[in-house]
Amino acid sequence: MSEIEQYVIFLLNEQIYGIEILKLKEVVSYRKATPLPNMRGFIKGIINLRGVILPVFDLREKFNLPETTYTPFHSIMVMEISGRVMGVIVDEISDVVELFPEEVQATSNLPPGVQAEYIKGIGKKEYELIILLDVDRLLSPEELEILDAT
Repeated sequence: MSEIEQYVIFLLNEQIYGIEILKLKEVVSYRKATPLPNMRGFIKGIINLRGVILPVFDLREKFNLPETTYTPFHSIMVMEISGRVMGVIVDEISDVVELFPEEVQATSNLPPGVQAEYIKGIGKKEYELIILLDVDRLLSPEELEILDAT
C-alpha cells in the first residue's frame, strides 16, 4: 500500500500551498515583528514566542507576490526550515489534507520558466491544485546565514 502524506494547506494571494505536517511546529496568530537593521525586505524581524526569539519572514514577499496589509486573520506558521525554527507569515491556514503518492505530480512536468526550486510537487485533490513546498529549500544558504545572524 502507498504511503499517505499529510499536508497543512495555506493561502498566499488566494493561491493554495501545502507543507508536510511534520515540518510545522505550531500556528500562532499574527503579531507585528520587531524589525532588525539591514534586513532584506521579506525578512520582517523577530518575535518573542514564550521566551524564544524567532526570526519571521513573509512568504508572500519571498515569492514576489503583491504586498498586503497584515490583519488579525493572518497567521504565523512556526516551522522547521533546514534545522532552524522560524516563523512564516501566511494569509490564512485552511486545512490539513492527506495525499496519496498518485495524487502528487512531479515538478518535471511544470511549464518551462517556472521557478521550481522550492516546489516539491503539485497535489491534486478533487478540483484543486496545491503547490507543495519543499520547506528545507525555501531559503538560500545566504538567506539562512542572514537569519542565523538574528
